[in-house]
Amino acid sequence: MGFLGDLFGKKKKDPEKNNKTTIPEDGSNSREAKDRSGTFVGFVLLREARWDKAETFRLLEEKWHITPDETGEDQEKEEDNMAVFWVKGTMVAISLMEAPVPNGEAEHYAAANFLWREAVEVTKTHTAHILVSVLGNAGNPVEAGKLYTAVTASCMEQPEVLGIYTSGTVLSPDHYLRVAEDMKNGDLPVMDWVYVGIYRGKEGVCGYTYGLTSFGRNEMEILDSSHEPSDIFEFLYDLCAYLLNADVYIRDGETVGHSAEEKIPVTCSEGVSLEGMTLKIHY
Repeated sequence: MGFLGDLFGKKKKDPEKNNKTTIPEDGSNSREAKDRSGTFVGFVLLREARWDKAETFRLLEEKWHITPDETGEDQEKEEDNMAVFWVKGTMVAISLMEAPVPNGEAEHYAAANFLWREAVEVTKTHTAHILVSVLGNAGNPVEAGKLYTAVTASCMEQPEVLGIYTSGTVLSPDHYLRVAEDMKNGDLPVMDWVYVGIYRGKEGVCGYTYGLTSFGRNEMEILDSSHEPSDIFEFLYDLCAYLLNADVYIRDGETVGHSAEEKIPVTCSEGVSLEGMTLKIHY
């Protein structure tokens, strides 16, 4: 079980034996999906074990207009390498960990990011990380996701930052911060929340999502499609954005499409590239 998988309650198995990720087993309304809804965890990778906590809180307030709730605690007594606070009742925890992400997990999953060729090479150089957690806002997971993105972005504008391990891959600082800026225009930073993987199957191109369970939804797969990889990548991201923006759930037997006329069937069954039950988009 991987470190990121442990924190999310997901299991990432040895890819030599079974390259699957455990997700809810009983459909889009599963109890497991709801239990993970509103919980986000990420690892900001560092060249050296240095973190300017004061700068993080300055950016959080000045750039994102977020201030911790008044808890009555003496924040001066907090250690320099960690912070635990609440924002509108949602718990946030930040910890400087003076060691790499365990078991080479970040390096392994960095290889999945086909949009950043240097991801593995850069990730191998990290010697420490900042663990960022936003926990337990199941009532409004989108707002929890926005808070998570603002907090991680505020941690990442520091010279030691190499990238962030989140949602099953490693993203570059430039990519993550650029997508985070979408929130200032009222858009959701979906590409910071959900990773879309693309691979070649036996009979066509396949794609899958990783990250939707944080929003109480099943992950999605497209299997052996005749469409181009870029089309599948764009289609899955567009579908994720629609689901999260409109607060829509897709269920077994329904259809999706680019228009009201297009009806692409959806079924729910055991995952192929992901463990547990996933939604198959027959695109």
